[in-house]
Amino acid sequence: MLLAVNVGNSIISFGFFEDGCDMRASFDISSDIRKTSDEYIFTIRAIAESRGIRAEDIDGAIISSVVPQLTEKIRRSIEGFIGKEPLVVGPGVKTGFHIKIDNPSELGADMVANTAAAICQKKGSALIVADIGAVNTVSAISKNGEYLGCAIFPGVQLSFDTLHSEAAQLPNVNLALSSRAIGKNSQNAVRSGVILGSSLALDGFVSRFASEMKLSREEIELVATGQYARAVLPYCKNQFEYVEHLTLIGLYHIYNANL
Repeated sequence: MLLAVNVGNSIISFGFFEDGCDMRASFDISSDIRKTSDEYIFTIRAIAESRGIRAEDIDGAIISSVVPQLTEKIRRSIEGFIGKEPLVVGPGVKTGFHIKIDNPSELGADMVANTAAAICQKKGSALIVADIGAVNTVSAISKNGEYLGCAIFPGVQLSFDTLHSEAAQLPNVNLALSSRAIGKNSQNAVRSGVILGSSLALDGFVSRFASEMKLSREEIELVATGQYARAVLPYCKNQFEYVEHLTLIGLYHIYNANL
């Protein structure tokens, strides 16, 4: 069994894979740089055992992280949990695809994993992959499996928090769906700007990416994942295929590419 771990800005996701990319169990915990490795080990072991997963059944582990302050803590926690050194996605790790940006080492480990999963699932297709989380990313991938580049912009919760903290008269808004662009009160106006704004941005990037890739929209497969994808995607004009565990699936493929 393989343990795949994605360390994000707000949550840490865990997936337990058996042969053939079959996910037996998964769970999320909050990202907290204040926790010690021992606290993480305790939490991971307790939840894993509640899902019927025993440490002795895990043959290996792989980690992607976009939170440098947590990377080493989680690496030690996983090693302490399963008794084996996990593979950490970074320079020198085989990804299975070419990264054609100015400095490939700048590409976030989660985006590497998303790309690996999308390419494996959509072989031979040009792709646009959106990750709608604390930070939104939209990536372009050629039909030859080359990572071409991306756009990065503030995610849903980050936008809510920033508007509240930086604009004195705007309220602290929780996540709720609203199909109206014209907000009748401050909360709905912020929801419109953030949620509908994210969907409009995604549609806009699809159009601009397709133009820059010199392809028609119909020649490109659209894939989306992320914590807030279900809130944003219903308002997009373009139909994205939502894959909940895309990052973890990509980690499974990267681990196997490095055996």
